[in-house]
Amino acid sequence: MEYVTGKSWSAYNWYKGQYHSLIQVNTELPISIDRAIDLACHEGYPGHHVYNALLEKTFVRDRGWVEFSVYPLFSPQSLIAEGTANFGIEVAFPGDTRLAFERDALYPIAGFDPASATTFTAVQHLIDQLSYAGNEAARRYLNAEIDRSQAAAWLQQFAMMPRDRAEQRVTFFDQYRSYVINYNLGRDLVRSYIERRGGTVDQPDVRWREFGKLLASPRLPSGLR
Repeated sequence: MEYVTGKSWSAYNWYKGQYHSLIQVNTELPISIDRAIDLACHEGYPGHHVYNALLEKTFVRDRGWVEFSVYPLFSPQSLIAEGTANFGIEVAFPGDTRLAFERDALYPIAGFDPASATTFTAVQHLIDQLSYAGNEAARRYLNAEIDRSQAAAWLQQFAMMPRDRAEQRVTFFDQYRSYVINYNLGRDLVRSYIERRGGTVDQPDVRWREFGKLLASPRLPSGLR
């Protein structure tokens, strides 16, 4: 794990092979307390690290499919990767277990009042419902319908982002372009796929089983529908 600055993302998993990953965390902007679980799950377990390790184990080592030792970032595969990494947060912390862990373990460490955890979580859930506003900002910006400052203003107004975070997000648009849809659309497609197979929040064993099967299978986004 490394701490870095000057990046357009908040964290990144560099899979090195041999079941090892380098996870970098960008400390340039403040990170809110909910991001501790987000980043650990998304970049590590059960997210990118597990996905890449299972690709290596299942396809490269067990079957000799050497083409799976190369990961094309700008590819349909990334919707599966980012979607499972984001949904993996819900798999690891179903229902109210995340709120309980943040309140009882993380808030005291951070010096925050645990009594504020419920309100903070409720606000975060509401803000999450605005996530597709970020996709629309990216679409308009990349289509040259709005400029950089207008895109940042859009994110502040419709996605409830602070100005510094919004400006960083536009930098992400510059670097990764339409890749942004992989995070929220990918998560929603993966959630729907898993739940249709019985992996609902009240069936954690089924959810883990179906999630693991998805990670270890060669699948395209169309296969999630």
